Amino acid sequence: MRLRANPRDAVGVMTVYESCSRELQEVAVRHFGKRQLGKKAVLNLLAAVVSRARSYDPQSMNASEWVIRVAEVEARRLHEALNTGGSTGRRIRRAM
Repeated sequence: MRLRANPRDAVGVMTVYESCSRELQEVAVRHFGKRQLGKKAVLNLLAAVVSRARSYDPQSMNASEWVIRVAEVEARRLHEALNTGGSTGRRIRRAM
């Protein structure tokens, strides 16, 4: 993954999004639903992946597995913050 070498690489960010957008969307929908909040969450999940890119170890797992793990951790963190009033003060319903 090219972002591992340079997290500010715009082409690297686009490459991750193009190759893993479906996975990021699935994580977002699972935690936030299909509405606007779920759509916004995808961008937050992508930002988390980019910010943690240097921690990716290609010897331990493939890039898409790593992206999903990072996205899941970030989605749980965001969901918890929303449920405790951490950023918006609104409670959201967990997607089924």
